[in-house]
Parts: sequence; C-alpha cells; structure tokens
Amino acid sequence: MALTPFLLLASALSAAAPTATPESAVWYDIGHRLVARIAALRLTPHTAQAVNDLLGGEDLAEAALWADRIREQRRETAPLHYVNIPLQANDYRPERDCPAGQCLIAAIERDRSILADSTAPRAERAEALRFLIHFIGDLHQPLHVSNHNDRGGNQRPVTFLDHPRNLHQVWDGELIQATGWGEDQYFERLESEMDSLDLTALERGTVVDWAMEGHRLAAEHAYQLPANGRLGEGYLEANRPLVDRALIEAGVRLAKVLNEVLATYHPGQ
Repeated sequence: MALTPFLLLASALSAAAPTATPESAVWYDIGHRLVARIAALRLTPHTAQAVNDLLGGEDLAEAALWADRIREQRRETAPLHYVNIPLQANDYRPERDCPAGQCLIAAIERDRSILADSTAPRAERAEALRFLIHFIGDLHQPLHVSNHNDRGGNQRPVTFLDHPRNLHQVWDGELIQATGWGEDQYFERLESEMDSLDLTALERGTVVDWAMEGHRLAAEHAYQLPANGRLGEGYLEANRPLVDRALIEAGVRLAKVLNEVLATYHPGQ
C-alpha cells in the first residue's frame, strides 16, 4: 500500500476503525514465508524478474514479512490486515464490514491498482508489492476475515495441546508448529500436496470470493469449539489439512495476481 493513500485516509481511522485488531502476526512468520515460496514456484520468468527488480533483489519470502515488521511505525496500516465480516453473515458488505475503505479487501484492491499503474512512482509500486505479498496471505487466515466480537479470536482463550493460547494464535501458527516440521520440510509437503490439486481451479474467483472461503472456514471449523475450550489432537488433525489447503491457495492466488498485474512491467519503471 502506498503511503499517500494511507495519509489521505488516516483522519478516518479513529472514528471508523474495525472492531477486530489481531495482536499477533498472522500465520506467524513461517506461514507467510510458505505462501511466498509457493507463489515463487508459479511466477512467470517475466514476473519473477519484475518482482526481483521492485524488491531490489530481496527474497520473496523475506519481503512477505515486511508489512508486519512496520506495523508499529505505520499504525495507520493496522486495520488493513483484516476485514470484519460477521461470523453469521453470508456475504461481504463494504458499508458494514469495511468502513472508510479501511480493511483487508479494500487494501488489496488499492495495492493491486498501484502496482499495475506504470505512471505511479517506483517507490510506491514497490511498497504496494510488499503489502500485496503479505495481505494475500492474511486473506487466507480464517480469523482475519471474520468478526465474532472477540478481536479476531485474540479474546477467545483456549487450551491447545495442554498449552494456554487464544484462538487467533492457534490459527496463526500453532496448527503449523504442532507438526514439529521445519519450514523446508513443511514446504516440501505442501509442494507434494500441490501435485494432486487442480491449481488452475484454485486461481478462480475474486478477492471477495477468497475472503468468503476463509470466512466459511472460521464459521464451520475454527469456531467449532468444545465448551471447555480444550483443543486436543482431534482439533489438530481435523484442521491442519485446512490450513495446508489455505496456504497453498494463498500462494497460488498470489502468483496469479502478480502474473496479471506485472505482465507489462519493464525493469526500472
């Protein structure tokens, strides 16, 4: 997201900020890195060169972490990491869920437009790229596209595998970390899973469609909690495959967006 649009909208934040403000970094670092590594597999040579040019040679997986790293300094960006679609809703309504355009869905659309604009300053396009890499990962974390009046699950205490956590943490990364696999091992498993999927079919849909997929995961799976809030091996085994699928979808769709937006990019623009 370019700085200028943020500044133009900053005055609306205090009056129109969404209710959920997730306190932990979505997907932890490993989730965002996995999404970026999957996307890198599917970039065209032209897009890969354009991304390398805009990022100044920085690895895509490292760039995926930037939006979380700067959130403390750029507080106006905090509401852009999520969208408050009520858990019981079956659609996205901007006037209800994205006041003043300050939400994840609107941010992705703005970043996409900036990145595609060959007349935009290079620094703004590079920043839009960094946000876009991160935000499409955010879009596929179910508790970042749903609102259950608990700050994205941060105020929903649970016990996960005998450890006190909150629901947001469980879906951010605890379901990944509970496997005990390192990043490379996890990536290899996801890469293997991709061989059995119709990746072209995963590319279909709009940003809103993708958000609603995650919203359904939140309603039908993430929030299906026992009364005592104790989440054990059963919850892990039932939901880790859903996390794997979401990571793959995020990477495939990130690549699709970048391939489309940067198709006519020329180095040095």
